[in-house]
Amino acid sequence: MQRWILLLALAAPAVFAQSRTDKDTLVNTRYVERNPNEADAQFKEAELALPPMPGKDAQWFDLYIKPDFPQQPQIDLNSITLAPDNTVRYVLNIRSARGHDNLSAEALYCSESAFSAKKKSSYKVYGYGDTVNNRWIQPRNPQWKEIGAILNTADPVRGVLYRAFCEDGLPGSKEKLVQRLKERSGTQSKFHWTK
Repeated sequence: MQRWILLLALAAPAVFAQSRTDKDTLVNTRYVERNPNEADAQFKEAELALPPMPGKDAQWFDLYIKPDFPQQPQIDLNSITLAPDNTVRYVLNIRSARGHDNLSAEALYCSESAFSAKKKSSYKVYGYGDTVNNRWIQPRNPQWKEIGAILNTADPVRGVLYRAFCEDGLPGSKEKLVQRLKERSGTQSKFHWTK
């Protein structure tokens, strides 16, 4: 008799054990309290000086946008840097159909996820090139502009740069950034992203 009671006592937990889920409780056990210092871990923009105006030693690389794109966009390969805030800094020249240079010193921020609650992928213009006086003119109120639905429509140049620098994760060095730009964005590139 004692054996039966002992066997019953040992088997009872297995019989009455059921799979337990969060649905069966009044408390969400998967909730994780946010770190109060998380705001400090958000994106902090590095304050860097504007690059020098491109000179005769500038290494201009033609960007392929689409066959009927009216301007001739170029990026100075010498100006491409990976800033401490993990933005890609560069000098862009969107040459008009009449041959006028439109220089800008810019940064591109690559978000870790398109659905991130943090800062979304965006770009910012830090200065416009005055080629007559060989200087940068800073905008009055420079703002980060999100790169979202504009990839193929409103701003195809930034869309091409985004695809070159940001897709498949941000490379960790200037050399890899330049290599990826040449592979994905040049006129001889295998990748032509237009629709």
